[in-house]
Amino acid sequence: MSSLNGWHKGERAIQEKVGFRQDVSQSWTQIEGEMPEQHRTFHSTRLPFIPVTTLDSMGRPWSSILAGPDGEIGWVSSETYDQLSMRAEVWDGDPFKANVDYHAGTASESQRMLIAGIGVEFSTRRRNKFAGSIKAIEKQGGLIDICTTVNEAIGNCPKYITIRDLIPFPQTKPRVTYQEINTLPTGRLPLDLITFILSSDTVFLGSSYSASEEDAPRFPSHLGMNHRGGRPGFVRVCNDGRTLVLPDYSGNRLMTSLGNIEATALASLTFPSFTNGSLLYITGIAHNLVGAPAQAIMPSQKALTTIEITGYIFVEDALPVRQREGTEPQRSLYAPPVKLLKEEQSSSTYFVTEDAIYATLSRIQLHSSDIATFTFESPHKLDIIPGQAAILNFTSFLGASPYRHMAAENPNSVNDDRIRTWTVSWCSSWASAAAGVGTTFSLTMRLKPGGAVTGALFSIANKLSADRPELLEDSRQLGLSVTLVGIGGDFVLKPTDPHEGPKIAVTREEEHISVRKNAPKKLLWIAGGIGITPFLAMLSDIPSYFAEYEITLLLSTRDPDVMLSLLSNAIETAAHEVKLVVHVFSHTEQFESSLPASVSLHRHSGRITSLFTSDFKAECVYICGPEIFEREVIRGVVGKVRREGFAY
Repeated sequence: MSSLNGWHKGERAIQEKVGFRQDVSQSWTQIEGEMPEQHRTFHSTRLPFIPVTTLDSMGRPWSSILAGPDGEIGWVSSETYDQLSMRAEVWDGDPFKANVDYHAGTASESQRMLIAGIGVEFSTRRRNKFAGSIKAIEKQGGLIDICTTVNEAIGNCPKYITIRDLIPFPQTKPRVTYQEINTLPTGRLPLDLITFILSSDTVFLGSSYSASEEDAPRFPSHLGMNHRGGRPGFVRVCNDGRTLVLPDYSGNRLMTSLGNIEATALASLTFPSFTNGSLLYITGIAHNLVGAPAQAIMPSQKALTTIEITGYIFVEDALPVRQREGTEPQRSLYAPPVKLLKEEQSSSTYFVTEDAIYATLSRIQLHSSDIATFTFESPHKLDIIPGQAAILNFTSFLGASPYRHMAAENPNSVNDDRIRTWTVSWCSSWASAAAGVGTTFSLTMRLKPGGAVTGALFSIANKLSADRPELLEDSRQLGLSVTLVGIGGDFVLKPTDPHEGPKIAVTREEEHISVRKNAPKKLLWIAGGIGITPFLAMLSDIPSYFAEYEITLLLSTRDPDVMLSLLSNAIETAAHEVKLVVHVFSHTEQFESSLPASVSLHRHSGRITSLFTSDFKAECVYICGPEIFEREVIRGVVGKVRREGFAY
């Protein structure tokens, strides 16, 4: 039975902002007033550590890590359904110590120290939350005995939790390397801590609800603790070095954490490293942003939370568990691609939602059963640099994606905002004598199995090919228009600076060779499959100053005939000729070449390897392909590297 009396004002406000207030109006009853038996067993038998939230002397939340001695399980017990006891190890630097000392001198029986926690079993993705107050606390040598009274308990879904094989690591030697309890208004995080955040895929989010005197009888003050996860770098850091941006992914829609923040604009974040045991504790001023204000900070993100740091602590070698050597984290399939802040995309242009720009499907070219080029027309003049991408919203085409809490058969659909990004493979503005006020651009793409957007586009293409082939050449009669969100990306050709020097796997002798004034300027392009599209664009509008360059393209593909045909078309439309050498890697042994005689073609069986790429020396190396492909080929690369990967 729930101990709550409904949603408090902050929870109601954020539920209203995101648009599902009515859908969850009675869902507060899911939060129980005591721990179910399975929660008691879970906390006491499955967890080596528990993240908890407590308040400091200024009422700010901090997210701490309470752990069993030596990282072992069995340090938690539950005598009754509303009691959780912990004999915890707390190291120097963890905010829990200072917060306990402060409350020891101020708390009373009627005003206990508040606490909230979450148990996460990383091997199974199970997690359960609790909240309440500390009934008693006592120091026992190097450990602290904590007896909590639990009045809120709820289980959470496994989404966004990265599976890890964690084992005890008793030989920790915690050391505080940064401690700024009260940062200056203009203070910044050190660069190494920013790097630490951008490499993290897990954060523990603490929040607080401070009730007014009027609301307290019905909605008493309480704390919250939650888990947030995603792909590494899903939490972004603004250029000011002190504001963090936490995107809100589709969840259970209860919005308890964001509801607390909505009412009490404070939050804490703790980032753990499961490889070296470091912990970054942060507290700050928090604000939820929904709709246009959110998208002004992080384009295409419907809701997010900003946290302006007011204090931080960094402790190395503290967490008494580590990722088992030889194992790899198993990322959640629900985690969407990382979204960058608008200020991180200086070369991108996003169009304001009030003045929507539409693009209409005008032509379709089917190259194979799963590769096609879709051409769109826009009445607006668009500035697209070869290598950049079109960002399109297909909501008007497919309809909004319905809410789904879980979708085991297609996890990506849970956060599907219908926005897709494809590299522009050809644009009318690149023609030497482009006329008219509008812009026509082409997107060459591969059908993604189970993909909502590519599935619909290829379905239309195949149906037209079978029944109305004339509409492939002029598809405007279909009236299929989508919203052009923006033009983005910095994977573009730039003149190389010979004095900048190669950055990867290069010796001093090789550096001297690369900067010889009379040496020919060399570029290396490496494409995995449909990753050839930015290079098609670059060839179509190659600048005149690249005529002196030697360009080598390494292409790994299972469709060599299709890819070489696309490459040949791009070369034919190029305004300037360049010296191009193409190496094709494919398991298809027999394929035709439609390339002009000026292009040197070399055929290879199998895949591109790092051993092969190490033979090429270039001023700049461009790589585009799936993540696993990029990881393999980049290991042997010599030279300055520019990368463009695939997300979904």
